[in-house]
Amino acid sequence: MASSEKEQEKLLILVVDRDDDIGKKTGIKTPIVGKENNLEAAKTLALADPEESDANAIFGALKLYDELVSKHGKENVEVATIAGSEESGYWSDEKIRRELDEVLKTFPSSACVFVSDGVTDQLVSPIISSRLPIVSVKRVVVRQSESIERTWLLLGRYLKMAIFDSRYSRVFLGIPGALLIFIGILYVLGLMNLPILLLILGILLFIRGFGIDSSIVTKFRMLSKFISSHPLVQLRIFGIISSLSILLIGIYSGYMGASSALPKDVKLPSLSEDFYYWLGMLPMLMGQFVVGSIDLIFVSLLLMTLTYSIYYIVLKNLRFWRTIQATVTLIWLWALLKRVGMLLLEGLPGTIFDSQTLILLTIGLLGVPALTMTFIVTRYMRKIYASYFKRAK
Repeated sequence: MASSEKEQEKLLILVVDRDDDIGKKTGIKTPIVGKENNLEAAKTLALADPEESDANAIFGALKLYDELVSKHGKENVEVATIAGSEESGYWSDEKIRRELDEVLKTFPSSACVFVSDGVTDQLVSPIISSRLPIVSVKRVVVRQSESIERTWLLLGRYLKMAIFDSRYSRVFLGIPGALLIFIGILYVLGLMNLPILLLILGILLFIRGFGIDSSIVTKFRMLSKFISSHPLVQLRIFGIISSLSILLIGIYSGYMGASSALPKDVKLPSLSEDFYYWLGMLPMLMGQFVVGSIDLIFVSLLLMTLTYSIYYIVLKNLRFWRTIQATVTLIWLWALLKRVGMLLLEGLPGTIFDSQTLILLTIGLLGVPALTMTFIVTRYMRKIYASYFKRAK
């Protein structure tokens, strides 16, 4: 009985071309299922590139196929070739996984014999094992002579790949070429010296060594997918970037205003020599900064609030009413801080009955009932439109 069950076991002889040399050099689409199809593909690949190791792996798989068919029967054994892509890493492995699923739909297997050229075993085996068990691994490696002549032939072959194969030429020729161009530009501009060259090389080696470039590319792809996912997400991203840009411009404007108010002959040593002079200048500088920056800072915060108002009202989120309250609060704070800045700029008054001080107190006192009424009205409106709004999950 056990022997009968073993005879019914479905064996898949699988060849994996991780970098898709078959598709690139012959134009044959994968997956390739069946002895005749694989034989034709192996012949075509061998004619296109007689030194291609994947062709030898397919021939090895066909030989093993004939051996297993004689023992288990043709209906219980199948041979297939699948391929990844020229893009190494996740994209190649994902294509291998998809093609393996296609093969298993055509020939449902209970076990796999993995035929490898000896290079991709550790990279591909986990992908295959996630779909079906690997009962055996057969490595097909072309035997090379160890003589000096053969060594030079192999060296010439790899040198040719480094020059003419786009996958390797980008690394062996492209990066050094870009570096030489950059060094030439520095030399023409008169900026070329040993410390700068060492600094550039150090930065490049640091970025590549810690994989910073790959991390940046990955995060940029994730950000691109995130931004293009929904119009509301695009609205939030636009609002955040615009608000931050205006905020930075406002801070810079305030800084320039405060800098312009400094005496032209200011020197850093005088800071410690005349401490009380600078202490007296501080209110005026603060006032200049506030007056020069408060308008743009307010616009940036108001734009952010408006963005979230639209976002929440489209989502029917109750937080919309908080944005209304925040808008009124921002207007009150803007008027209050604007008046504080002007007061500091003109000099602190001697009494509270000064006109500027009275205006400041009036704005502060009027803001309290205005904010109170805003909170009362928004709570009332929230109850009226409760059927429209709902809490977001």
